[in-house]
Order: sequence, then C-alpha cells, then structure tokens
Amino acid sequence: MAVDLPDGWREVPLGEVLRVATRREMTDPATVYRMLGVRLYGRGAFVREERRGDSLSVPYAHRVEAGDLVFSRLFASKGTFCLIGPEHTDCYTSNEFPAFRLKAKAPADLTYILSQVCRPRFWEKVDAFCTGTTTESRFRLNERDFLRLRVPLPPLAEQRAIGAALHGAAGAVDSANGVIEALVEAKRNLMRRLLTLGTSGGGANLHSLQDRWVMGRIAEDVSAAPAGWRLVQLTQVAKLESGHTPSREHPEWWGGDIPWLSLADTDALDGLTVTETAEQVTPEGISNSSARILPAGTVAFSRTATVGKSTIMGVAMATSQDFANWVCGPALEPRYLLQVFRHMSREWERLQEGSTHQTIYMPVFKRLQILLPPMDEQVRIADVGEAFDRRIEAERALLSERVASRNALAGELLSGRLRLPPAVIARHTWPDPDARAA
Repeated sequence: MAVDLPDGWREVPLGEVLRVATRREMTDPATVYRMLGVRLYGRGAFVREERRGDSLSVPYAHRVEAGDLVFSRLFASKGTFCLIGPEHTDCYTSNEFPAFRLKAKAPADLTYILSQVCRPRFWEKVDAFCTGTTTESRFRLNERDFLRLRVPLPPLAEQRAIGAALHGAAGAVDSANGVIEALVEAKRNLMRRLLTLGTSGGGANLHSLQDRWVMGRIAEDVSAAPAGWRLVQLTQVAKLESGHTPSREHPEWWGGDIPWLSLADTDALDGLTVTETAEQVTPEGISNSSARILPAGTVAFSRTATVGKSTIMGVAMATSQDFANWVCGPALEPRYLLQVFRHMSREWERLQEGSTHQTIYMPVFKRLQILLPPMDEQVRIADVGEAFDRRIEAERALLSERVASRNALAGELLSGRLRLPPAVIARHTWPDPDARAA
C-alpha cells in the first residue's frame, strides 16, 4: 500500500540500513557472562542473570556493543526494543535477544530507528509477522522478518533532528517519573516511622506489645509501640463488609442512581476519595442481592486483580465482591486506616493466594491487626500521608500530560506530518559520527 511521505522521505525495509550483529564468541567455561534481557514497552535493557560459560545452553553468546539495537523475540509485539548503552557493553545476549547494527555508511540514525520501532503502530506490524506453532512460541519474531519490516526514512540530518527532539521529550517524561519515584520512596520511609513511632518519634516512651503481631504487619521487626498505642484486631474497631454484584440477567437493576464500585474503577482507587463509579445500580438491585449500601467514609480495599489499592468512599455506595470494605467505629479515623493500608504493600503481597488469580480471602481480613494510636495522633499521621498522596497525584497528572505530549509529538514527527524547521535540521548535519566529535 502506498504511503504518503514528504518530499525526500522514503519507506525502506529495516534490512536496508541494519544488519544482524553476527559476531559470536565461543564461551569460556571459566568465564562469568553478564546476560542481558529487554524490558517491555521500550524500558531498556537489564542484566537478567550472570552465568558461567559451561552453563550456557548454546556454545556461544552474542557480545553487544554500545548503540546495538536489541529486542526480545518472544515479546517484540509488546515493544521490547532498546539501544544498548555504555553501561552494558561488556554484556552478552542469547538467541532470544538478537542484536542489530547499522550497515557501513547506511544513511540512518539508530536513535531515530529506535523511535520508529517503539511506536505501537510498528508493534502491530510486528504482530502480523510473528510465527510459531505452539501457544508459547507463536509470538516470536525472527531476525529475517524483522529486517523485512518497513519504516519511513527521512534524510539523515532530519533523522538526527527528530531523534534529538524526541529524546528531549523522553527526558521530560523520565524527569517526571524520577520525581514520582523519589516522592513514593520518601513517603514510604517517613510513613514507616510515623506508623510505628508516631509524630513525636517515640523514643524512650516505647512499650512492648502485649500481643504478637501476626497479621497485617507494617514491618517485620516491630515489637514495641509508643505509650497510649494499642495493637488491636481491626474488626474490634471497624466493621468488615463484603460486596456483591446484582444479577446481570435483570437489566432493570442497573443504571440507577446508587454508585457501585467495581474493578472498572481501578484508576479511581488511586485517589484519596471516590465519589463517582463506572456503573450504578437501582434500589431493587440492592434489595435483590447481597450488596449493601455503605456510608460515606467507608474504606474500600481491592482484594482481587489490583490487590492492595484502597480509597475512601466520598458518598454512600455499594461495591462488588472484589472489595473488602471497612466501616470505621469511633476509635478509628478512616483517613488513618487508608494510610495504613497503602503502606502495607509488602504485607498484601505475602497474604495473596490463588493458583490462577491472586486474591486475599475474607477470613484473612478478619484476622488483621493494626497499631491504634490515640485519635489526635491518627489525624496527624493521616495529614502527613495525604500531603504526600496529593503531591504524588499532581505529579502523576503532570506525567500523563508529558506522556501524551511525547506520544503526539512522536506520531507527528515520525510520520512526516510535522516537519522541524530547516535551521534545526541544519544543526544536525555532519558527514559521520567522527566528524561531529571533531
């Protein structure tokens, strides 16, 4: 099919500018080799294992160099493409991760090529070329078919300019991700202290816990708490409620005005409160099922699929059976309980069960224990946790904007619909990589 391209652009098979990095080194049984893998969705290479030569399944490995283009044959249709950086030059890849290099004097820039193969539209092409006879291997892309895939190719200087522009946009995304990661880590460290020592730091006022903390631990090594704090079973201070789904065979029970929280509202669980849901039910749907309308202030915890996500109901609503819901009593601040739940990610991982789908079963929730500070301390701790959550939520919104801008810019530049100014392109004109360094 003809492709509309700007003047000076042409569509070429990747094999016109790339070759398989065929250099193979026989493995030394005494040498330890750093074997690389490639993460999904263009997130780079990583050292997946270190193996001695005599433990390799084949008598050779492919040594990669900085700038090599590598992908995973099994997951190429999910965007497992990356360029090898200088930190991985003394590394190797197996046959599952083929490496490619520019052909001598090829009029192509690898950063630009990477941008093309990291487009979801390109992954769709990859999917059509994947072959195999079994469920496990049917998504594999071989090197020959990869080199047959076609991409638009502008003049070399314009490729470099496009690559530089997209690299800058990617840097803005990476910067936003870095801020979020730093905030999440800072919150985790601070909340670990607040949830075990309190806002005053505990110090000499710690006392030994009378009961053993078995289920719902903040950390492994907590055996004491500040004066006035108690280790209690959660069901002593909050009522546990499960959810239910009204029958889909009665459409008249759906589309009412009662919010019904379900796995379709996964994104909303990242907020401090939830007030709107993807689906609503009618009073008849509630009365003809085991679902219950729970009051505003109830802490909803996702116990299947997105295990561990939690939020507070901003209005009265019902939930599906995928949630364990807590109606807090007078001794427990819902905002404090939410921060406890959000800090317990490692404990939730420990408590998950299931051979097909991971879940936390209701009997587990009946045995949960929490440290219960005085109410004024609960409020202070919740205030700190919420301040972090609001900042993280704002940074995630900024990240979403930057990702959308980067993707839109990539789509326009890589298709030729948007052209960079000639003066910008001219800054990327040099005959070869060595000439720029000179």
